Amino acid sequence: MADYTTLNIVKTYLRISASTDDDLLEDLITTASRMIDDHCGRRFVAEGGTRTYDAVGPHIIGRLLLLDGDLLSLTTLTNGDGSEIDAGDIVLRPTNSTPYFGISLKQGSGLAWTYDSSPEEAISVEGQWGFSASAPEPVAQAAIRLTAWLYRQRDTGAEGSAGVQVSDRGGAVPPARLPRDVIDLLSPYIYLRMKAAG
Repeated sequence: MADYTTLNIVKTYLRISASTDDDLLEDLITTASRMIDDHCGRRFVAEGGTRTYDAVGPHIIGRLLLLDGDLLSLTTLTNGDGSEIDAGDIVLRPTNSTPYFGISLKQGSGLAWTYDSSPEEAISVEGQWGFSASAPEPVAQAAIRLTAWLYRQRDTGAEGSAGVQVSDRGGAVPPARLPRDVIDLLSPYIYLRMKAAG
């Protein structure tokens, strides 16, 4: 998974020229990036992959298949009966922006979500999964600020939300809460799960 800032950017932000803490800073950058992912419930840099979906269930509303994550672009869509669905027979939702939260079969296509012998994991969606090709600027800024905050807390001796501890393997142990300014930067990017009414 991609990190949302770089060592050079963080060192410039912290006004650090020495390389003594480079390994720690790189570890904290990764820790901060994963904390952001966990807080927002999404990944911000898209990666290729395939996800499967049951052909029946509350994630299917008529012709609409609700996805369980951000889809940036679709490569191949395979229905539960093994047939590949043509791009001209679907509409990615929402229609005018990314990331996509769902795939609708066009009414005139004559298609329905289906399966052969078993509905479990019958539908296959291959594409680029994630919010965007690169982290949005506020997310990148949050990664810088959170990394710097974690770095500054290393010598406080505090625990929980006020400090960062180092595990016996040398990795950073994230605090219980994010700083308020980071939360404010990330608040527009919280993933809202789509689900069927009722």
